Amino acid sequence: MAHIRLAQREDASAIAQMIRTAWAGKVAPDSSGHQETAEKVRADLEKGYGWVVEQDGKIIATVRLVPHPFEQGVGEIKKLGVLAEHRKQGWGPKLIGVLEEKAQALGLDELRLAVRHDQYRLVEWYSSLGYTLNPRLVYSAANPLTPPPFVLHKNLEVHP
Repeated sequence: MAHIRLAQREDASAIAQMIRTAWAGKVAPDSSGHQETAEKVRADLEKGYGWVVEQDGKIIATVRLVPHPFEQGVGEIKKLGVLAEHRKQGWGPKLIGVLEEKAQALGLDELRLAVRHDQYRLVEWYSSLGYTLNPRLVYSAANPLTPPPFVLHKNLEVHP
């Protein structure tokens, strides 16, 4: 049975491999996901949080939350990925839900994410989860080798 758990530093290599596998054949070769490394995963986990879906000891899906490098109260969603054979089972929305709960508990006001310029269908998918495309926002870690990504955001409700 698959379950969601908090990612640990020792998961970094498996998370990086899972992202590269999930991106293979789905995203253009110049996507940063193809260059995902354990070091990048560990750096994000040290700054923020990550979650994995684990099934039979194997990571089948993941997402990370890191603080925005310049804007207080803003978190960035990074590297949501689900292995092809586990898509359409609701893991993406479940991971985003867990991430949003943590962001609210941390007192964040807003979440942002970037979608590659050639993946507009993902803008529609994130929109279905309450995220709004904002052409005025610039992603803090955009790939300089590709056109700028679409940036979406969601204001979080403050819970007293």
